[in-house]
Amino acid sequence: MDVIELRELLIKYNGLQNTDEVYTFYYDETNNIRKLYLKDSGFNVVKADNFILAGILHKGLSTDSDYSTLFKKLNLQKSARELKLSHIAKGSFLDMLKSDKLLIILNWLIENNFHIHYFNLNITYWSIIDIIDSIIGELHNPFYIMNHMSLKSDFYELANSNSDVFLNALHKFNYPDIPEEKVYEFCLWLIDFTCMHSCMLPDFRAHALKNLVKESLKIEELPFISGFHGRKLIDSFMVFYLRNLYLFKNSIHIFDEENSIQDEVKNFPLTENGIPIQNHEFVKSHNSEAVQLSDVIAGFLGKYFSYLKDVNDEQLAIDKSALTSKQFKTLSALKHIIDISDDVSRGFFNEVSSEGERRRNNRFLHGV
Repeated sequence: MDVIELRELLIKYNGLQNTDEVYTFYYDETNNIRKLYLKDSGFNVVKADNFILAGILHKGLSTDSDYSTLFKKLNLQKSARELKLSHIAKGSFLDMLKSDKLLIILNWLIENNFHIHYFNLNITYWSIIDIIDSIIGELHNPFYIMNHMSLKSDFYELANSNSDVFLNALHKFNYPDIPEEKVYEFCLWLIDFTCMHSCMLPDFRAHALKNLVKESLKIEELPFISGFHGRKLIDSFMVFYLRNLYLFKNSIHIFDEENSIQDEVKNFPLTENGIPIQNHEFVKSHNSEAVQLSDVIAGFLGKYFSYLKDVNDEQLAIDKSALTSKQFKTLSALKHIIDISDDVSRGFFNEVSSEGERRRNNRFLHGV
């Protein structure tokens, strides 16, 4: 796959800076469910937490930072073969903010000129928004196109608040491969579901979403939710591993060893003007302190973004006001390293999540 046009569009559309610079990225993941599909009782997984691919990075191809000094400060048990999040912090996100060791790591990263990067994916949101994208894509209405993010987020809020009813209906219609003869019936159900539950939204937004789904009856086909593979919503996360490889094409990308992803990436070679992009490797984590630190960062961010997904605005305000001084110091260190990383390149951060999650992130982390 030649990525030059895709890369240029991504940079231009998002105003990304410093993507041609040379960095060394380290990665780990958390909440990789590998596959997501519908059963008659909902998803095949008990809890659909956000998938996170994240870690640390530094400028250039090498660093003179002394990892051994950090690891000594962490005072790990001698039996620990390598550093894991479980050695640093446990429990919920709010519990993790109490960890002295987590604060030590964040401060060490800042002092040693490391940055962090992450990809945050709400897998439920990503799995169902094709319904709204299908309708908007066929209508070509400027109002809906301009407001597509709020419409998708509002639809997600309705679905997520009534998940049993919603997912059972999707299973009945064989989503995301709705048969042609069932499309009209699906649209009728979609209208009923939206009108019944839209009272939880502000009036203007409820009105806009109801009008949009009613327009689905005018559409002959819903292209994004047909022609797929039965009730399978996610078959692989491989595509998300590729983004940084071509966006930061001059950098080196070092991943924790993951056999299934390695094979998929190998079978999906990237090129630029026909020239192969070969800028990544997979390593055993016990041989790389930076990958081990990425395990901590990815796991911690996984707890954070899943917290933002599940908490409501009122509880979030209560939680923040109740933070102890130790929790606030850790939260401030997280904010600081994200801010300095964002100053280098906004391309370090990528997410597929609802407006509500982004709003709660801004309020909790940035005080906006």
